[in-house]
Amino acid sequence: MQFVTFFLDNNLFGIDIRIVNNASPNINIIPVPLSGEHITGLINIRGQVVLVMDIMVILGHKRRQITENSHIVILKTAQSLARIRNMDKEININVFGDKPIGLLVDRIGDVVSVREEYIETPTKNMEKSYAKYLNGIVKLKDQLLTIINPGRMIRYKTESA
Repeated sequence: MQFVTFFLDNNLFGIDIRIVNNASPNINIIPVPLSGEHITGLINIRGQVVLVMDIMVILGHKRRQITENSHIVILKTAQSLARIRNMDKEININVFGDKPIGLLVDRIGDVVSVREEYIETPTKNMEKSYAKYLNGIVKLKDQLLTIINPGRMIRYKTESA
């Protein structure tokens, strides 16, 4: 499996590459009045409006400071995901909707390939509210790669309401 990796507070996270449309450098994010704390705002990429969510807020932390290294990982739409064969059953493509969603990250990493048998389930000592957004953890040579489930993060707004 391949994962697009990124950093949040110097911790390495990854998303299944099949779900990611692209990663854009921080561009002009327009705040959305009266939106939830996890909504950073909206961006316009080539005429398409993208809702940007702050992963750290979803994971129970404070809102991210946007820096020159910040990036937005833009996820594919449900229509794009429906074309992918052998999509994990863990990923409910219907929650992705017909508009792309972006996830604010501190900085982009690399694409990392991992054999599926090396992906471990999240540990029991993790906070339950945090672990529900994870698909697994991989021990790399020099750090841990935490694999998130963006579909569960997209549902955050409905689960926390």
